[in-house]
Amino acid sequence: MSETDRHASDTAQQAHVHKHEHRHGHKHSYDYLIVGSGFGGSVCAHRLTEKGYRVAVMEQGKRWTPDNMPRSNWRLSRWLWRPMLGLRGFFTMSFFRHVIVLHGNAVGGGSITYAQTLLVPPDRVWDNGQWAGLNDWHAVMPAHYATAKQMLGVTTNRIIAPADHHLKRMAAVAGCEDTWYPTEVGIFFGPEGESATSAAGSAHADPYFAGEGPERHSCIGCGGCMMGCRHGAKNSLDKNYLYLAEKHGAQVHAETKVIDVVPLNGKADGADGYAVTTVPSTFAGLYLGLGKRIPTFIPEANDFVTRGAEAIGAIPGSSIPEILFNIPTTAHCMGGAAMAASPEEGVCDGQNRVFHYRNMLICDSSMLAANLGVNPSLTITALAEHAMSHIPRKD
Repeated sequence: MSETDRHASDTAQQAHVHKHEHRHGHKHSYDYLIVGSGFGGSVCAHRLTEKGYRVAVMEQGKRWTPDNMPRSNWRLSRWLWRPMLGLRGFFTMSFFRHVIVLHGNAVGGGSITYAQTLLVPPDRVWDNGQWAGLNDWHAVMPAHYATAKQMLGVTTNRIIAPADHHLKRMAAVAGCEDTWYPTEVGIFFGPEGESATSAAGSAHADPYFAGEGPERHSCIGCGGCMMGCRHGAKNSLDKNYLYLAEKHGAQVHAETKVIDVVPLNGKADGADGYAVTTVPSTFAGLYLGLGKRIPTFIPEANDFVTRGAEAIGAIPGSSIPEILFNIPTTAHCMGGAAMAASPEEGVCDGQNRVFHYRNMLICDSSMLAANLGVNPSLTITALAEHAMSHIPRKD
């Protein structure tokens, strides 16, 4: 989406509302306006800036640094995002009628609070779902996964903790112990050849981008990844894609929430651009859920957790909303605006372009069209790389 230098402001519902517009043929402040700085948004910001475009990123969360991150999730004001209650953290729970969605809320999106697991899904996912047949995915995606891995600093976990051993014992209960392996993660453990123990906490000049990136510190194994990395070891987006985008001109507007996008001049397809309305992200409301109820009890999952807990001497449990209100919780909400061959089947095409609209793309998890079976972060990144590969350099 695009934006010009015409900024109008008004007051609505006790919040300042800003409208950013793009009109065809007029001088504009930004060529692309990106909503959200998560995995898809940060990839787009970097690649579009790299191609010569002027880019703005609207992010409803705050900007965080190692100095102001919480030490535990008991520091609610720094961990949980509920601005109407004075909580300005980076972990969000969005309440819908039939589901609670857990997600990140910060400059860098969910990468600030995720567990940095970055996995390639099995090849069969490209033959399932609405994106099957839209592209020769088996031939196209390996190169984009390779790029995403390089940018996110993917490496094999060097620190095997007690929780990993418990997981291996649970796999044995399910008869699949041979499938256990140290996972691929986006963490800096120190230079290749050094053990995680000997390198722990050491400072290093940018090890990823030939000096273009920030200084890094090797992982000390504190286990506080989901509280935001206070030691500079986790490869969150503000250390790679978004960092490079800002360094080369992208402007990030933190604590800014987009609430409306409308085509200009009555051109329904957005040919003359869009009016984008934003409010300060401290203005927030409660969402309704829609659609059919999602089951909270899955027999196979319940059986596995029960047997696995017995194997490691633990107590099986579930989330409080599932127990008290029969509402499930998910941290990986996907597929709400999925890729497909036609608008009757989905929202965007195989290049992430929204059907019937000009210059509007969807590059976050909502465009995924099949169940990946693994953490989706790396696939979102790779598909955003694929989408950006089709946008030409600016004249």
